[in-house]
Amino acid sequence: MPGKVKTWLCGVALAGATAMSLTSWAMGPHGDMERDPGRMLAHLGDRLDLSSEQKSRIESLMAEGKEANAADHARMQELRKQMMGMRDNFDQQQARQLADEIGQITARLAYQATASWSQVYQLLDAEQKAQLDTMMARRAEEHRGKWRGDGGKQPD
Repeated sequence: MPGKVKTWLCGVALAGATAMSLTSWAMGPHGDMERDPGRMLAHLGDRLDLSSEQKSRIESLMAEGKEANAADHARMQELRKQMMGMRDNFDQQQARQLADEIGQITARLAYQATASWSQVYQLLDAEQKAQLDTMMARRAEEHRGKWRGDGGKQPD
């Protein structure tokens, strides 16, 4: 595969995987485990040998993103409660309106996550970007089977 196409595809896969991960994190806790961006930063810092300046800028970007998304997070929780409250008395029109709003919020969060991740990616040097691309490709390969019934195996 030509180098530019391969690089482009890796970038798209990286952005997509990151957007999904960050959107999932943005929607709130899952079970007993909350997503921890600080843990992600520590992991990236260890793996990519980030400088203190890079770490500081990434922490700042994460804080800005958290602040920018706070209202959407709160509204998402409120909408979820309203949807769950319809178990006994389902109102189709209201449920559709709530679902549409959830979709709009999810779209905003996905966009913001992708924009933030792009800013983080731009802070990396060429070697760090290559390392991160490799890590993300490996992670995508390992997790691919979770979304497919065949365990991620390619057809023969």
